[in-house]
Amino acid sequence: MEKNLRRRIQKIKGGSYIITLPPDWIRRNNLDAKSEVFVIEKDGELIIKPYRMYNTEKIINLNNIDVETVKYLISVYYMQGISEIEIRSETIISAEHKNEIKNLQLYLPGLTVESESFNFIKFKVHNDHQIDIINGMKTFSQKLLVLLEDLEKVIKNPNKEMAIDLKNRSDELYKLYNLLIRQIALISQKEEEFEIKGISTRDLILYAIAMRDMGRMLSHIKIASTIVAECINVPDVISEITVNLIIMFKEASEVFFNQNMEFIRDIREKMREINKIVNSLNIPCKELGKELARIGSYCIALMDDGVHKSVKL
Repeated sequence: MEKNLRRRIQKIKGGSYIITLPPDWIRRNNLDAKSEVFVIEKDGELIIKPYRMYNTEKIINLNNIDVETVKYLISVYYMQGISEIEIRSETIISAEHKNEIKNLQLYLPGLTVESESFNFIKFKVHNDHQIDIINGMKTFSQKLLVLLEDLEKVIKNPNKEMAIDLKNRSDELYKLYNLLIRQIALISQKEEEFEIKGISTRDLILYAIAMRDMGRMLSHIKIASTIVAECINVPDVISEITVNLIIMFKEASEVFFNQNMEFIRDIREKMREINKIVNSLNIPCKELGKELARIGSYCIALMDDGVHKSVKL
């Protein structure tokens, strides 16, 4: 590859401007003088990308793997932008396994059964409309905050019915999480099809990391709600942890979305307080305390994502 990729802009008749393209790049991408390319404007930059067809189909052979792995692969393919997923089997797929697989439609927005028979199911994703990533993430964080506030209420006054409701709403929020991860994956691979003004490639990576961190926070809220459902009495010190978590998450969101750095010290100090409390807990409440500490660790991670996003060269 050529070491010096700097090019001088040249002006031609009609007021247009041109630059030359590196011959090594042309050869590596099997292009010639008649080839088409995409010219994409992104955050003040132009990206030149060869025109190509995308592989948007995946086939899963049920004979080689178990149903849990099939469900896992479908979820991964969905979140990475695959539009058609077919599950095949050399034998009849049992009704039980079919129902398990088809239930993924409840958690992966837009995933629908296109066709099926005794030994195959074909899914198609029908919702590849553009989503505002930043506003979508803000909506997700607001819903996550409500779950965290409700977790504090359940811990303060343990109630099995409320804890189950909290767990169910946590499951429901995964739908938005999956959709946002899919959108980020599509934007990162198919820039020519999406209008992404103001989001650089570097920021898009940090948005993906932040979504992962908030997604893991959601997982631990769900686990904590399951533990609380079996509790009769929870010590006040646990409730104090959740109060701190709510503050930490609000402040971490401010750091990430608004680059408000004044909260960094407070977030870190509250995490130290939480760890100190958890380490002093007795065995009956230890597991719940550990789950809350894990939620706090992802508040720290979200803060870190925001600090990194604030640094520009």
